[in-house]
Amino acid sequence: MSTIQLQEKLHGYGQWREELIRATDHYSHWLEAMDVASDGDLETIRNIRDAIVNERLVVAFVAEFSRGKTELINALFFSDTGLRLLPSLPGRTTMCPTEIFHDASQGSYIRLLPIETRLSDITLNEHKQRTYTWLQIDLDHTSPLQMQEAFQELAAVKKVSQEEAIKLGLYSRESNARATSDTEETVEIPCWRHALISFPHTLLKEGLSILDTPGLNALGTEPELTLRMLPSAQAIIFVLAADTGVTNSDLDMWNNHVRGSRNTGKNGLAVAMNKIDSLWGDELQGEEVLEISLCSQVREASNILGISEEVIFPVSAKKALLAKVRRDDILLQKSRLKGIEDYLTNTVIRDRQHLLRDTIASTMGQLVNESVSHLESKIADAERQLHGMRQIDINNQDMTRRLMEETHKYQKSYLSGVDIFQSSHKMFAQKLLQLATILSASTIDPIVRNARKEMLSSLTTMGMKTAMKRVLEDLRLAMENAIVRANEINRLIKAIYSRFDGEYGCADIQPAPISLKHHQIELERIFQEGEEFRHSASSTLMEQTAVVHKLYSTIIAEARDLFARANQESNAWGTSALSPLARRIKDRRRMIESRLGVLRKVTESTETLDAEIAGLEKRIAILNQRLIEVKEIKKIVSPIEIDENPTQQ
Repeated sequence: MSTIQLQEKLHGYGQWREELIRATDHYSHWLEAMDVASDGDLETIRNIRDAIVNERLVVAFVAEFSRGKTELINALFFSDTGLRLLPSLPGRTTMCPTEIFHDASQGSYIRLLPIETRLSDITLNEHKQRTYTWLQIDLDHTSPLQMQEAFQELAAVKKVSQEEAIKLGLYSRESNARATSDTEETVEIPCWRHALISFPHTLLKEGLSILDTPGLNALGTEPELTLRMLPSAQAIIFVLAADTGVTNSDLDMWNNHVRGSRNTGKNGLAVAMNKIDSLWGDELQGEEVLEISLCSQVREASNILGISEEVIFPVSAKKALLAKVRRDDILLQKSRLKGIEDYLTNTVIRDRQHLLRDTIASTMGQLVNESVSHLESKIADAERQLHGMRQIDINNQDMTRRLMEETHKYQKSYLSGVDIFQSSHKMFAQKLLQLATILSASTIDPIVRNARKEMLSSLTTMGMKTAMKRVLEDLRLAMENAIVRANEINRLIKAIYSRFDGEYGCADIQPAPISLKHHQIELERIFQEGEEFRHSASSTLMEQTAVVHKLYSTIIAEARDLFARANQESNAWGTSALSPLARRIKDRRRMIESRLGVLRKVTESTETLDAEIAGLEKRIAILNQRLIEVKEIKKIVSPIEIDENPTQQ
């Protein structure tokens, strides 16, 4: 069945990631063995390794209630348990956003975040670092029945007063005036704000992570889902129901929460048109009529949503799950689950692999390329030195004296260059410090604290909006100032490398310019989507002070994290920016000192010269072996065409 193909593809992806991890370890050891490892280089490699180790393929499922979204998750990933693992029956479905993954360090569990935490300013991401704020239920992953029973807690609801629901941002008297009786004093709300589920399912162990987001109300009251979690997913599956088509609430969710998360140019957005079994009722129609009906619905959904028909997949999740449990291949084929399974297998995983490959190529790949260039330069210098030594006539004292004079002159020029480099390095460090100061917590945190203080003191949405406008302008200005400093640094770096290009051949070792443009674009995306979220007609709760406060707190937290990442990236770049040139200069010093030492020794005897030649030949052989090793690493991290069938390697 297709799930096996998905498992094999994920396994191949996991093996490729393991190969990358081995390459980072090998490269770290290689740098240390060559004695060329700078602190910045090692930190960059550690960060890359951690990113690969923690890499998860996140697939988010988004839909209004009663679209069969959780049933689709059961059918796609967990049919091998033989049960409807996640609650997906009418009236017993997931009520809170749920993340499903494998946490190898912590084992099997459900962690549930109480709905009351919505009253705090702490973000979901911060809560994940505070395990004590969650209720934990241990899972027995060997017992699907125990897990199924435990998962029923995801559907838990409770009744609270209207006042409490309003405080939590989950109720509005104005928007619910028609739906609620005047005599009704309580409101039903979810017990939990968020759920984390970990267990060692085969697909999850291979790095798959699932995000289940229940309904427009959840997205409309948890800005972090829209502004952080959905944009970070590798793929979003938007689920419709064939028996209802694209409803107004579906369209609101699509326009205001789903489509915007792909505005960064990211692909990985598809639609599952579920419940096609509702069209099977009249068997007299025949398959041809059914096919015409489905094609019509797909075409209509494509026009309304503005998405290609190729990524709209008619499916019956209910029948697919039943077919898999019963091993009924005919019913499984009729359910059409294979279409969306193939999409996940052949498109989502491939695109993620390409993205990760490009990211590694732009970071570690650049370091490896510099190492190759550096080593080739060392070998060329050593071979020139060997050629010169073979030309030495120890009986010709004039030749020896002339070579000594030339080398001393070379040494004097080198020392003058070192003074220039040290002066340039000092200037570079000063400008880097200016950039770090602009991006640092010491600059950003006071802006954030003042904004939160103003928001807390404001009792109206308008007051919060005024405070938010001020903080957005302050953060925009900080980013603009940072970009000005970054441009100055780029000009300085270019001038430094140009100064030494003639002597050291720096054209192939110059670092890529530091760029904060992508952070500026991301900052504007957060601000823009935040405002679009606030004005969204889909969320009738958004003018409530509690929800607006939650939205703005999320925007501020996202912006603060963005500045922290920009600062970290800038520091890492700055630590290694001049390292290639410093290594060339260090190598040149060693070559000059070695040449002087040889010239002093060779005047003693032919045996001494022969020994020096033999030693240099041996060193060149070692360097050539090291070059072979680093070129092998380069093959792994270079952005070459990816094998579409890694499991067959």
